[in-house]
Amino acid sequence: MRIKLLSFSFLLTFSSLVSYGQGLCGIGGGGFTINTIEGCAPLYVEFKSTVPNASFVGYDVAYNGSSTPNVVRNRVSYTYPVAATATILQYGVTAGGAEFSSCKTVKIYESRGITSQYSSCGGGKVVLVLNENNIMKAYDEIEIKWGDGATTTWQKGNSFTLEHNYASVATSPTVMITGVYTGGKACSRGTTIEVPIKFERPQLNEIQMSAVEMRNDGTIRLTYKGVAGIPTNIQYSSDGSTYVTSGRRVSGGTQPYEIKGMNIGQIYKVRLSSEDLCAGSTETLPISTMTLSVTANDGSNNLKWSQYPDASQFEGYDLLRDGTVVKSFNAIGEITYTDDEVECGTFVEYQIVAKLKTATSTSAAVGIKVETGSAKPLNGGSVSVLDASSVVIKADVPGAGPNTSYELSIERAEAGSTLFKKIITLYNESEYTDNAAKTSELSYCYRMSYENSCGQKVPASAPVCTILLSKNLTTLNWTGETPILGGVEEYTVVKTGSAGSAEDIPVEKNTSYTVKLNNQSDLEYNFLVKAVSQDGDFESLSNIINYRRNAGVFIPDAFTPNGDGFNDILEAKSEQLQSFNMSVMNRWGVVVFHSDDIAKGWDGTFEGTSAPVGYYYYKMTFVDDINQTVEKSGTFMLLR
Repeated sequence: MRIKLLSFSFLLTFSSLVSYGQGLCGIGGGGFTINTIEGCAPLYVEFKSTVPNASFVGYDVAYNGSSTPNVVRNRVSYTYPVAATATILQYGVTAGGAEFSSCKTVKIYESRGITSQYSSCGGGKVVLVLNENNIMKAYDEIEIKWGDGATTTWQKGNSFTLEHNYASVATSPTVMITGVYTGGKACSRGTTIEVPIKFERPQLNEIQMSAVEMRNDGTIRLTYKGVAGIPTNIQYSSDGSTYVTSGRRVSGGTQPYEIKGMNIGQIYKVRLSSEDLCAGSTETLPISTMTLSVTANDGSNNLKWSQYPDASQFEGYDLLRDGTVVKSFNAIGEITYTDDEVECGTFVEYQIVAKLKTATSTSAAVGIKVETGSAKPLNGGSVSVLDASSVVIKADVPGAGPNTSYELSIERAEAGSTLFKKIITLYNESEYTDNAAKTSELSYCYRMSYENSCGQKVPASAPVCTILLSKNLTTLNWTGETPILGGVEEYTVVKTGSAGSAEDIPVEKNTSYTVKLNNQSDLEYNFLVKAVSQDGDFESLSNIINYRRNAGVFIPDAFTPNGDGFNDILEAKSEQLQSFNMSVMNRWGVVVFHSDDIAKGWDGTFEGTSAPVGYYYYKMTFVDDINQTVEKSGTFMLLR
């Protein structure tokens, strides 16, 4: 046998303990006193050993008959936090090495409060519902003091629903609910729970539907908000007058529910009928299901749907194609539409959604395959420069969707050339990144064409060419080749600030732009140049240039004009300056170098000979990009 002694660094093994019929309690020879053997939780118990000449004594306050108890040495008290019947095991060893033990039982009674809900039903009537749980089951009785001098005693076997009528509703009483023990137990009462009463009927109008959808398997799925404890009947009608109850719920919060076995071609009305604990009831406004039919024409689909019957709820219709809204309607009488944005060989699914003031009603999905019609030109596309070696090409393919099948071909030529070569064929994809471009050296033109699943091909689009943007101090420059060979009205500089500001700046057909900032401008901007075709369908986007306002000038601490090709020139480094001049002086103040061009540096010579090694001074004046004149000076070392 092993006895685990907490707060004691060793274990004692006593094989003789296996013979005790009462576990370790049967060793005998022990003894201790306790201050109480029963009471309400939390129950504080003190114990004291009565065994003389003990070398050590320990206690397990929740002994379960195991041969490996948790014995804590020299423990003198314990607080039992919750209801239980606990055995306290005393275990010890005398000075002579003999073992001893003793056990006592402690009864801890439940003392937590009784929970409940109530409903006020108008007038002074209140319905109180006690929650049946283990806490409630622990008590012999429940005492309910109604706050007006009346008291009710609930006993086991009684209904959990209690009613009380108050003579006056002028004040709001507080109900006091207490668990009670009978038969003279050491714990007589538990914690009293106070329930303030407000005389108001629950707001049944909070129970409302938010969505109704007819599904293709004949299931009407609705979503509604319930109130906990209030029974709600889900009802439907096929004639608008006689309602059938499909189910009943009492849960709170957002609830889904399905009415199965319906006809998807039939219009139904769905409503909720709710009642409070006092049998007061109310019905929501009914929501009608929607029906939709689709017929195929030559290169188009004709759609018709049911008109929503209640104009007081109606706000609009949304027509969905493959889950995406393709058209919205505001008039309740607009119930037809011809969809021309479909391609031969494609399968599309439609749904109509009636948008109501507090809910939506969605029809079952109707699918149809387009078998006729001719391929349509691309809706549009774009070419965007990512960096010096990457261009993203995007095409807007007519009718493209999750059920569409097509092949998209992309061709490329160097700007100015009429020789286009195919670089990729994409299957059911409309975006490609060309990582073989060298946009820092050349401008490229791209054109796109596609073939639908009926084998119909469309001619290639007009070429769209790249725009490469660069920065020289405060001036942005971009390549001058025509970005859209079909014609472009003007360039637009798109300016986005780090603080969230955004601006589109028209620059006509210029190929440069000087950044104009001030002290109130954002600290950092991103610039790109955009060109859009005259019809607005195709666009070319340049790479993005980052521009930080108020950049400084950098001068190195040393340079080595020794002809090794490394660090031979003293150069000032900066971007975004409007003007610049710098002078270098030796220790005696003689000017040995001067420049008003930041690109021109000092080669370490003076009057045709190499300047001596040592410290030199510089002074510079420059005007930054926000028209501030800045003076700067410092020292550097010339080494060889």
